[in-house]
Amino acid sequence: NTKKQYKPAVKDAINYFGNRYIKTISNIECQQYINYISVGKAKKTVVSRLLVLNMIFKYAVLKQYIDYNACQYVTVPKGLKKEYRMPASDKDITNIKASIDLPLGLYAYFILYTGCRRNEACALRVGDIDFKNKLITINKSIYTADDNKVYVKSPKTERGMRQIILPDNLAVIMKKRLKGKKKTDLIFPNKNGDYIADGQFDYWWKKYQKQSGVNATPHQIRHAYATILYNAGITDKDAQDLLGRTTLQMTRDIYTHITASRKEQSAIKLNEFICGRNS
Repeated sequence: NTKKQYKPAVKDAINYFGNRYIKTISNIECQQYINYISVGKAKKTVVSRLLVLNMIFKYAVLKQYIDYNACQYVTVPKGLKKEYRMPASDKDITNIKASIDLPLGLYAYFILYTGCRRNEACALRVGDIDFKNKLITINKSIYTADDNKVYVKSPKTERGMRQIILPDNLAVIMKKRLKGKKKTDLIFPNKNGDYIADGQFDYWWKKYQKQSGVNATPHQIRHAYATILYNAGITDKDAQDLLGRTTLQMTRDIYTHITASRKEQSAIKLNEFICGRNS
């Protein structure tokens, strides 16, 4: 996943600087590149571009191709918009609830009520669910390498290692679906009982979307879980723990966005009421 994220940044840098030797690129030119790439981009994207460019220059210093890192004092322009991925819509959520019996239908329902990341859910085994205490242990994830083989890894950060709540509605369904399964069995396997590779998952997910009418991605469904936590009155700190987020600010950004959206809806309703009464 990291490699996928870095590729566009490397490509942008190569397209901008062309065939120039790295030793000929100055600090000012690095800043000009970041300013140029910032136009119309979200802050997260620009930060990623600078991170990758900085890594390239650091590597060049270590290899003694250059004497100093020209990216050392380059900064991201202020005032860039923050990118926010919208959660699954109310229509999507209705369709998710109505499509549990479709292939990947239970998976989508599971994400909606646990907030698991896509590859965290794909790595889960039956033994990771504690039905007695209504808890799910998240301690691993999967990734598909260039050889198209699936490998297991630990969560990226300590926050990723967590126990999340198994809601009663989900517990009833999971008990029924997992009856007779061994603790070592995958909850969401491929047709051979193994981990689902990225290519397989993407194919199945598109098929599921077509059959169910769900337009959201697994990540957007995860964001819908954050909205559920907000509506349930769960604090941003507790939501951070359940979502396995590294920083509290990431969760606060979601909560702030939800609050702002609610205010806009309230303003529309209030204006419709006032204008309707006075017209």
